[in-house]
Parts: sequence; structure tokens; C-alpha cells
Amino acid sequence: MNLRKIVPVAAVVVFVICVYVFCLGNKIFDGKFENDPFSWYFLAKGIFCGLSLYLSCLVLETLQNRK
Repeated sequence: MNLRKIVPVAAVVVFVICVYVFCLGNKIFDGKFENDPFSWYFLAKGIFCGLSLYLSCLVLETLQNRK
């Protein structure tokens, strides 16, 4: 299984979905901006999950190459 191609795509998809939910929750597409705390939560979750997924893949590949 080639994680080098799959994991970055999955990380970007998770990030894009969370940014989309952030924009929907704050009603940015309606031309307004409401400060909704749940939307900020999903934005932070998208950043964290996308980066942790990508960095976990790099760590696993590094450990696999050491063996």
C-alpha cells in the first residue's frame, strides 16, 4: 500500500470539508459573518486532523525505512 499518495489527499479532503463547514456555520456564503463557536471548532479540528494525518504518515514511513 502506497501511503505517500493516499494520505496527503485524505488530509487535504479533511481540511477542505472542515473549512467548508466553517464557512457554512459563519454564513460567509450568505454575505454575512456570524461568530459561531462550533464553526471555529471545526476549523481548528480540520487544521489539526489534516496536519496530524500527514505528519503521522511521515513518521510511519521514516520508521519503516529504518528497518
